[in-house]
Amino acid sequence: MDNETLTKEYSPSSCIDDVMVYIRQYEDQSRMADEKYGSQCHRNIKYGPAERAHMDIFVPKGRGPFPVHIFIHGGYWQELSKAESLFAAPNFLNHDIIFIALDYTLAPQASLYQIVDEVRQGVLWCLNNIADYNGDNQNITLSGSSAGAHLVAETLGMDWTAQGYDTYPIKGACEVSGIYDLRPLVPTYVNDPLHMTVKDATALSPLFHIPEKACPVIFSVGGNETNEFKRQTHDYQAAWKKAGHEATIVDMSAFNHFDIILELNNENSPLFKTVLAQML
Repeated sequence: MDNETLTKEYSPSSCIDDVMVYIRQYEDQSRMADEKYGSQCHRNIKYGPAERAHMDIFVPKGRGPFPVHIFIHGGYWQELSKAESLFAAPNFLNHDIIFIALDYTLAPQASLYQIVDEVRQGVLWCLNNIADYNGDNQNITLSGSSAGAHLVAETLGMDWTAQGYDTYPIKGACEVSGIYDLRPLVPTYVNDPLHMTVKDATALSPLFHIPEKACPVIFSVGGNETNEFKRQTHDYQAAWKKAGHEATIVDMSAFNHFDIILELNNENSPLFKTVLAQML
């Protein structure tokens, strides 16, 4: 592809009229979730030394132990935060599941290597500490959208043995509209704050270091997305399956890159139902 085509293919907003329509939905639904369930939220829980290394933990009423779901936001590693990532909390709480919105340092304040390390720290913190919040650390699932899906994939591929785990500690994951081979991003505007070389992009691409042991993963991408986002999802799902891991595709053809993840707050959505089934 020439650079103009490549840039368009990796611009999710090229398929819609106004991205801010969806950003406002993230904001509005997250604010409503916080207003309604704020009394059940433990805010700004630190998981690491970085300023943004904190999370919001929504806990169902009761004694538990409850299944745990960790959501990692997108924004091309340079935008958004946990504040716009609370929208699905009501649906998970209504199903007696702890919902966690994880924050992390954004580029250019942090390199993508540092961002990956932070998210991994956050997940490790949950494994080690979520029992203090009535969570079941044997039933932790992850989800992420766009760049968040990449960060989920990088977390799944970490060296768990080096962290002291003899068995794979994550029960399942959901990766939505992700990028799993970062090399095409290097010549585009997306890389301006990331400063990745081709070597960096290769090292940070989940496609090239799929773990030998892993959990089941749900894959989805919107029908109204660019061909490259669809290809990236197809290629990584195929590689995940080829490695001998369970891979489920959820058809969300009626959605785009931005509204698809809002379906985690819809109890009747095929996406949420499949995520729920992972935990049960």
